[in-house]
Amino acid sequence: MAQNSMQTNPLLVHSNQPIEFNKFNATTIKQATSTLMKVSDARIHKIVAIPAGKKTVANTLMAFDELEYDLNDLGAEISLVASTYADDASRNEANDQLQVLSSYSSDLFLNEPLYKALKLFSAASAAKLSVTQKKFLKETLIAFEVNGMKLDANSRKKLKVINDKLIDFGNQFDKNIAEFKDSVEFTLPDLAGIPGDYIAAWKRPGGKYMLRINGPNYINVEKYADVEATRKAMFMKYQNRAYPANMGTMDSLFYYRQKLADQLGYKTYAEYALVTKMADKPAKVWSFLDDLQAKLTPHVGPELDALKELKKAQHPDEPATIQAWDLQYYGKKALDSKYNLNTDEVKQYFEMNNTVQGMFTVYQKLFNIKIHEVKGLPVWNDKIKSYELWMDGKKMGTFFLDLYPRPNKYTHFETAPIAQYRIANGKEILPVGTLICNFPEGTATQPSLLDHGDVITMFHEFGHLIHFLLCHPVIANQYSFAVKGDFVEAPSQFLENFCWNYDCLKLFAKNYKTGAVLPKSLFNKMKAAQNAGVSIQYIRQVSLAKIDFTFEDRYNSIKNEGIDQVEKDLWTMNQTPYPTGSHFICSFTHLNGYGANYYGYLWSKVYAQDIFSVFEQHGVLDQATGIRYRKDILQEGSQEDEMAMLRHFLGREPNSKAFLKSLGIK
Repeated sequence: MAQNSMQTNPLLVHSNQPIEFNKFNATTIKQATSTLMKVSDARIHKIVAIPAGKKTVANTLMAFDELEYDLNDLGAEISLVASTYADDASRNEANDQLQVLSSYSSDLFLNEPLYKALKLFSAASAAKLSVTQKKFLKETLIAFEVNGMKLDANSRKKLKVINDKLIDFGNQFDKNIAEFKDSVEFTLPDLAGIPGDYIAAWKRPGGKYMLRINGPNYINVEKYADVEATRKAMFMKYQNRAYPANMGTMDSLFYYRQKLADQLGYKTYAEYALVTKMADKPAKVWSFLDDLQAKLTPHVGPELDALKELKKAQHPDEPATIQAWDLQYYGKKALDSKYNLNTDEVKQYFEMNNTVQGMFTVYQKLFNIKIHEVKGLPVWNDKIKSYELWMDGKKMGTFFLDLYPRPNKYTHFETAPIAQYRIANGKEILPVGTLICNFPEGTATQPSLLDHGDVITMFHEFGHLIHFLLCHPVIANQYSFAVKGDFVEAPSQFLENFCWNYDCLKLFAKNYKTGAVLPKSLFNKMKAAQNAGVSIQYIRQVSLAKIDFTFEDRYNSIKNEGIDQVEKDLWTMNQTPYPTGSHFICSFTHLNGYGANYYGYLWSKVYAQDIFSVFEQHGVLDQATGIRYRKDILQEGSQEDEMAMLRHFLGREPNSKAFLKSLGIK
C-alpha cells in the first residue's frame, strides 16, 4: 500500500509532469507523511541489513541519499502549503505534518544502526570514493555526530525530546507570524503626504481608511506619511506582529536550544551551530561583527545629523530627535534634497512585468541561459505565473513567481524549493522552485511599481532560484541550498550589484507610461545616493546579527532578563531612542530558521563583493566570466568545498577589500 501511494499521492510522485498543486490538501498531506515514513523505515532497515562486505556506493551511500531526498522533497512541498495556501484546513494540516516530518528527519540522525552502517561503509570504501562522494559521506557522518550519535542510548532519548520541542516551538513561531492579522484605521488628514493611489485602496465607508498590517502598507506609510503620529502608529503595529504570542514561544525556543547544546557537550547553541559553518567558532563571528561595528559607528552619527537637520527644518519648534519611525521618511527627504533624487520618479521605470522580463534578460545574457513563460500549468493562486529555465538546449527546471501579499501568506521574501533535482537509473527529475514575495500590488489606476530597493530584492531572490535550478548534482543532497549557511547568500548578494550598473538597467528600466529608457542623468543621481544612509542600514544589520548571536551564544548570561532586553540593550548601536512598546523580535523570522546564522548575511556579503570584483575587471556583463562563474559556483552546488570554489573562481585567496569599498569605509 505504501509503495502504491508513492506512485499515486501527488506529493510523493516524482516525475517531470506538472505538479498537481490543486490536489495538495489536508488529506493528501497527512497520507503522504504517513506513507513516506513507512517507506523510509523500510529503506533504513534495508541499508542496515546489508553485510559489511557487501556495502556499495549504490546500496548504501546513494540509498541514503535517496532516503534524505524524499524526506526533503516532501518537506519542501508541505512547506509551500503552509506558507502560501488560502485554505485553512490544508495550511493547518501542513503545519502539523511539518512538525511530524521534521521530528522523523531529526530522529534519522539519532539512529545508531544506520550510523554504524554508514561508518562501516566509510571504513571499507572511503579510499575508493570520488571527491564528491567522500565529501557527502564525511558531512553525513558529522551530521550524525553533532546531532548526538556519540551519546549513549539514554542520552539520545533525552535529546529526541529536546529536538521535538525545538521543532514544535519553531513551527509555532513561524505560524504565529504567518497567521497574524491586524489593521489600523486612519482619517484622510492622517494620511497627508501619501500618494493618492495608495490611499484610494484603503478607503472604507464613512470617511475612514483601513490599512492591513503588511510589508507594502508599512513601507508606504513609513516613507510618505507627513504626520509623525501616523508613522508611529503604523510602526508600532508592524513591529508588534505576533506579539504577545511569540514572546513565550521564543523564550522556549532559546531555552531548548541551550539544552540541546548542553546535551551534546557544547558550551552554547552557537558553538554547536558553527560546526557546519565557514566561520567555525563563535569567537570568529564576534570578532567579525565587532570589527564591522567599530568601522561603521563613527559614520552613523553624521548620517543621523543630516536627517535631524531635515526634521528641524520641517518642525522648527520641536526637538529634532530622529525616532525609529522617522528613518525611512527623512531618508527619502534626504534623497530628494541632497541628491535631488525623487524616488517616486525612479519607480516609474520599474513596472513589475517589465522589471521581471528585464531581470530575465540580464540573467540570460550573463549566464547564457533561456527563460520561457509556460501557460496552463497548475498553480496554487491565480495570480502566479509559471516559467521554464533552459541551458545549452536542455531544460533545467521549472519555476513560479508568487509576487504579491495576501492573507495567511508568508510575509517576507524567499526562494522556496518545491522539488529537488535527482538522477537515478539514468532518469532525471528536474527541479521546481518558486519565489514567495510580498511586493506592492498594482491598483485600478496604476500598475505595480517597484522601488529600486524592491528591484534589488527581486534580483537577490531570483539569484537563489537560479542557483537552485542550475545545480544538477549526481548526489541529490549536494544541491545549492546545502552549501554552508554563512555562504548560501553570497551567490544572490553578488547579483544585487547588477542593479547598480547602467548597462544592465538600460536593458529594461523604461517609463511605464512613455516607454522612455531610464535617463543616464537620473541613474547618476541614484548612483551618487547609493551609499546614502549606508552606515545606518548596516549598523542595523550588525545589531540584528548580534541579537541573534547573543541569544544563541550568551543565553546563560541573559536568560534571567526579559526576553526583549537583548534587543533593547543592543539598540544603542543604532544611535536612536529605543521605540518603547515595540516587540520586533516577535516577528524576526530569522530567529527560527536562521538561528545563530544571521551574521551569515554580512559574512557572505564579503565573498559576494569579492566575486563581483572579478566581473568589474572583465566587464560587468561579460558572458565568458558569467559562464565561468555559473560553472565554478552555481552548477557546483555543495559538491565542492566553499573556500575551494572561491579560490578557483577568484584565482586567489578571498579578501574583504571590495566589501569595505562598497560601503565607503576603510
